[in-house]
Amino acid sequence: MTDTLHIPASIGAFQICSSESITGDASCRRYWRVVLEQGGTAILCRYPGPWRSVVKRDLEVLKWLGERNLPVPQILAGDAQNLWVLLEDLGPVDGEQALVETPSAARIERTIPLVDPLIRLAALPVRQLPPWNPSLDQAFLRWELTGFEMWSLSTATRHTAHRTLQPWFDKLAAVVAGHPQAICFRDFHLNNILLNTDGRVGVIDVQDLRRGPDTYDLASLLGDRAMPDLLTADQRQTIAEYWAEGVGATPGWQHRLEVTTLQRALKVLGTFAFLSARGLPHYQRWIPKTASAAAGLARNCGAPAEAITILLELAATGGSDVW
Repeated sequence: MTDTLHIPASIGAFQICSSESITGDASCRRYWRVVLEQGGTAILCRYPGPWRSVVKRDLEVLKWLGERNLPVPQILAGDAQNLWVLLEDLGPVDGEQALVETPSAARIERTIPLVDPLIRLAALPVRQLPPWNPSLDQAFLRWELTGFEMWSLSTATRHTAHRTLQPWFDKLAAVVAGHPQAICFRDFHLNNILLNTDGRVGVIDVQDLRRGPDTYDLASLLGDRAMPDLLTADQRQTIAEYWAEGVGATPGWQHRLEVTTLQRALKVLGTFAFLSARGLPHYQRWIPKTASAAAGLARNCGAPAEAITILLELAATGGSDVW
């Protein structure tokens, strides 16, 4: 659908000929793919007011990553005052679409390049990262789990299970926080990885860049909601081993990945439930498979029986009776 309402005729030195709205999922930002008078296309982003400081941060993050050879969109023009940003168009094909269109036997070869940005990011010293965002420390990781408590559990379940779940969540956050540290994109999943026509991989939605557990981004990618339908467990293990060799992961990375994947799965379940309750019901369809995977991880990680039971119930019902 074409959407030219409120689109500026120009931004910086670039003249805009036409625009087409792009679905921004759950983001508060709005996006358009625009045709430029100078030739080619670009992505136009509009921030909600009063987000001027957020615009400034996002531009700084993109610039910092670009200067370090990370495959993020080039900034073509930025107007923080008026909340507009014009970015390089990395193409309409994301990682999920690319894998869907690839025969199953060839998906390993297609997925390996998607991991390369993590290998490049891991080479950057954590101490060099500016303090744009709070670290994924114990407090932050525990906060991420509160969404599961608030939105994935019924009131009755919260009341009866809190004495078991809260100490376990506290312990889980502490364990993950104790992992070796790296710089994390934080939201590194298939829909935020783009492939342009020449096969170049790009990463978007990087404004949450922060310090965190070394396996956090890999857990985000391999635990992506669509991954169980796209790669087998053996294929995901091959990808994990490629990552581990590329970053020089320290011993014990397999267990760290499993525990981090569990923490993130619980966080994501809370997010899906929240968005479903807030008028985006299509997120509910991802709950059963995510909860089923989380239940398996919870067993392996020594979770209390009550937590596993709750996850299996979510896997069976999708949480439709919670709200």
